[in-house]
Amino acid sequence: MRSLKNKLYLGIATFVALILGFWLVRDIVATVRGKSQGADSGAARPYLQFDRPNLPSKAPWRHNSRRAPGIDEILFGLPGERIIRFDGEKDYRDFLNRIGNTKLRLLGRLDGLRAVRVGFDNREDLDGLLDDESAPNFRVSIPDLPQVGAQPGAIGFGRTTLEWLGITSDNSGWGEGVRIAMLDTGVGQHETLGTRVRQIDLVSSSQPSSAEVHGHGTAVAALMVGRDGISQGIVPAANLLSIRIADENGSSNSFLLAEGIVRAVDEGSQIINISMASYGDSLLVQDAVAYATEKQVLIVASAGNEGYTVPAYPAAYENVIAVGAVDAAGQHLDFSNTGDSIDVAAPGFEVLAAWPGGQYTSFTGTSAAAPLVAGALGAALTETQSGQLLPLQAQAILESNLNASGAPGHDPFYGGGTL
Repeated sequence: MRSLKNKLYLGIATFVALILGFWLVRDIVATVRGKSQGADSGAARPYLQFDRPNLPSKAPWRHNSRRAPGIDEILFGLPGERIIRFDGEKDYRDFLNRIGNTKLRLLGRLDGLRAVRVGFDNREDLDGLLDDESAPNFRVSIPDLPQVGAQPGAIGFGRTTLEWLGITSDNSGWGEGVRIAMLDTGVGQHETLGTRVRQIDLVSSSQPSSAEVHGHGTAVAALMVGRDGISQGIVPAANLLSIRIADENGSSNSFLLAEGIVRAVDEGSQIINISMASYGDSLLVQDAVAYATEKQVLIVASAGNEGYTVPAYPAAYENVIAVGAVDAAGQHLDFSNTGDSIDVAAPGFEVLAAWPGGQYTSFTGTSAAAPLVAGALGAALTETQSGQLLPLQAQAILESNLNASGAPGHDPFYGGGTL
């Protein structure tokens, strides 16, 4: 009888522990990811700032570092996928030749960085095939859009964004000869963009329908190259290359992000805008950023909208211009991620932007702030009779003309200043 009671007590204790563990993990996931409850959930979600010690600010370059599984790997890695990076060309080619004899599926390859994306059904299929250079394929997505009313007292920009930035005269020729790429959801039909945007789709082999293109990319594009007078961009004359790395839900992954960066560089882009975010530190994306830096291509990225004290990736990496958001009073917005790696702040609250199907939207978030900085860099690069500056020279001009904001020197909310 005592043995039966002991077993019963042990069973009840185990059950209670499982329930408590489930709720604890669920709360951790909800807290770290900072998901909003949706526009129809009633009261707006408060944006609280808290430290994320496992997300390094401006992470140092690590080519061959070995990483133990961490919370980012557990929470943000795509299940059933791995990324493998190879130091040598021979090892890379050997793996490609023998993967057909394994149970792994080749989901993608990036020859320039000697990397592959593989899928598997059982973790045992990986045994003996992957070395220390394998890593998770992290989720990447468009940042959560802050809810309307999330910050009482914030002042929206509406149609006044260009005027707020000091652009009060005709800017229709700005961006002439400048090549900008954006990695996003693709661009839908809109008269402000016309047919001047060239598109590359890394998500699907077929041209997506208008229903399959999330409006986020259209809004981002318009803030850079729009030219209808309603949603006028900063550099309407620039050549824009839209590289679609996200599906109709705004979801992507670190392999596609790295592939998009490399493709943008190889297509001759001078500036790359990334209004997307991840909380998984990808060595492959670091490789891609290093490749762009080596080619003197500027990368501008949104800091993220979760209110964390460290920007999301890739904004948190060295050699990426991390952009936070301010309202029309020049005040920091609580949802905008902060930290020592923030480089600049720009308009990011209720900015009028284009939306697919000839519509317009009130665009809020660091996703709106980043393309304005990319556009400002493009304006500095605009060709003149005396030629064109180098991208790094344009960056130096932008940094020297920022408006001082926040504490003296570098500020975790505004970086070097406000655009």
